[in-house]
Amino acid sequence: MKILIAEDEPSLRENLQWMLEMEGYTVLAACDGRDAFAQACESLPDLVITDVMMPHLDGYGLVKALRERESTATTPIIMLSAKADRGDIRAGMNLGADDYITKPYRREELLAAISSRLARKAMLDEAALRLRAQASQGQQHDALTNLAGKEQFDKRVAAALEGCSGTSSVVSVVCLGMDGFSKVNDSLGKTVGDWVLREVAKRLSEHIVQTDDSHNVIARLGGDTFAACLTGAYDHEALDQKAAELLSLLAMPYLVDGNSLFLTACAGASIYPLHTNTAHTLLLNAESALHHAKSCSPGTYRLFDAAMNRQVARKLQIHNALHQALEHDEMQVYYQPQVRIKTGALAGFEALLRWQHPTLGWISPAEFISVAEESGVIVRLGEWVMRTAAAQAVEWLALGHSEFRVAVNLSVRQFAGNGLPALVQQVLRDTGLPAHMLELEVTESLALQSVASTLSTLHECKALGVKLAMDDFGTGYSSLAYLKRYPLDALKIDQSFVRNITEDAGDAAITQAIVAMAHSFGMSVIAEGVETTEQLEFLRTLGCEEFQGYLFSRPVAAQEAVGCFSGYRG
Repeated sequence: MKILIAEDEPSLRENLQWMLEMEGYTVLAACDGRDAFAQACESLPDLVITDVMMPHLDGYGLVKALRERESTATTPIIMLSAKADRGDIRAGMNLGADDYITKPYRREELLAAISSRLARKAMLDEAALRLRAQASQGQQHDALTNLAGKEQFDKRVAAALEGCSGTSSVVSVVCLGMDGFSKVNDSLGKTVGDWVLREVAKRLSEHIVQTDDSHNVIARLGGDTFAACLTGAYDHEALDQKAAELLSLLAMPYLVDGNSLFLTACAGASIYPLHTNTAHTLLLNAESALHHAKSCSPGTYRLFDAAMNRQVARKLQIHNALHQALEHDEMQVYYQPQVRIKTGALAGFEALLRWQHPTLGWISPAEFISVAEESGVIVRLGEWVMRTAAAQAVEWLALGHSEFRVAVNLSVRQFAGNGLPALVQQVLRDTGLPAHMLELEVTESLALQSVASTLSTLHECKALGVKLAMDDFGTGYSSLAYLKRYPLDALKIDQSFVRNITEDAGDAAITQAIVAMAHSFGMSVIAEGVETTEQLEFLRTLGCEEFQGYLFSRPVAAQEAVGCFSGYRG
């Protein structure tokens, strides 16, 4: 074992070195922290013993530097010091020291500490090696399902492509992913989840004959994702049929403790040589097709096409451009008027984010909002929209318009921390907007996430005097028990119901029920997407208070929105 000593006092350094060499250790010696750090990076000792007070770089600085370097991040460190103050000890430990011994120390005390730290390091090193070996083996073979692992699957696919090179044979890779599998683990436990995965593997293995000659192989790629390499005459129709069979197979009930568990799966496929000439890309294409299938609906199958990669490239392009959009003044806030149905007067505006990129042109919110959510940029965008809309409302106030509000949408990410109420308060303070003129819109799905913390955040915002509305109501799964607990002022009926309200009895009934329910809870109702006078008149008969939609105005820039204060004349 190799030990590095950092001690600026020559006699102490030499005595310590002699003592450790007598115990059989290989010893390196440094006269200050800077020298010790250089030697540690080059020699990678098994343990470091350092004095605290040293020139150039003291013991605290040495510990910090060693912990920040990957090669020495876990090297055991023992600090020696004549200072026995509890604060000094805590400082060393907080930086990452493993032990702190005060001078003068007993020989036995130091040797015991060294032995203990080296034994622990050996144990951790052995465990790390074991985990790496298991991970490597896991790539070859999946212990849970007894299927091939990803690495073995890659090799088998490559062999399949090599085997049919120069022939008219084709090789297909089908990736399968269970729909909503995480809910099984969350609700029934990991034991049941593991059993389901083994059952999936069993069904696939029984359906697909795996032989070395045919190169057919089934693998578990990780989590609830499986893959099958299929060789033979699989044209489009044959592959479609095979994928349908596999999805039907996985949709059969899973019997758990005498009860039937119903699950579905999605699938994506890619064909060699139609889509690619390499095994690696063949699997990537199938995974891309699976990703697109999952974005559609449960039980969906998709065959890869080049447009999928173009969509991925487009998404990456948008992701990168989003990070500079605000700094480059590419974002704008548009305002869609909300009108009181009974009087036709303007009730307020919904602030909507719009993005005009200098080379990509206008980018739809449907395309960039989800990317902003995934990347976290939505938090900055959300704050900017709130500040911009509030400042604009103050400008309209200065023009003499006072009976209106401005509504801004909140994202899931803005609820992730506990800073939303403080942000709202700061925006109101900075812009001077009266609190009752700001409305915060939450989606139905957002309200159901972490109900307790969401409720707390909404109540804090409500205490500031702002209005609260639930957006897109009717598209989620809100229970009435939860709904009545939210401090909401209004429900917004989703435009998907309003669109066919005069033609579809089901949509009409749902809309009527939403209005009645909202009123019973003391909330008002805003209908979105109103485009015809027939829709508006139907909403009027239900007692719906407000509407927004193209019947009155599409979302417009601020300079156009000011003309909407004259109200609705239809």
